[in-house]
Amino acid sequence: MEVENINSKEKLVINSSRTTRYLGYPRKVPLWKVEFFLPEKCQLIRNNDNSDISLEIENCQGKAFVPALSKKESILRLKTLIPELKAIFNFLRV
Repeated sequence: MEVENINSKEKLVINSSRTTRYLGYPRKVPLWKVEFFLPEKCQLIRNNDNSDISLEIENCQGKAFVPALSKKESILRLKTLIPELKAIFNFLRV
């Protein structure tokens, strides 16, 4: 587990390091685009369970691409990565 303190005002891009979860066969997992608000100072908790989530953060707003079976699961997985998540304002299944 890797804990990183970040300033969400600055631009930060984190690519997923394990894309097999949503590209794998025989069952593909849907990919969700989730847009959210963050506090200025927050923590990212990166581990093997959420290394397939990619993030773009800037000006206390973020966009994440989360592989998950449902909308609810995508929120839970994103909150394991960013526990201080303030609010989610947009969902889209991509």
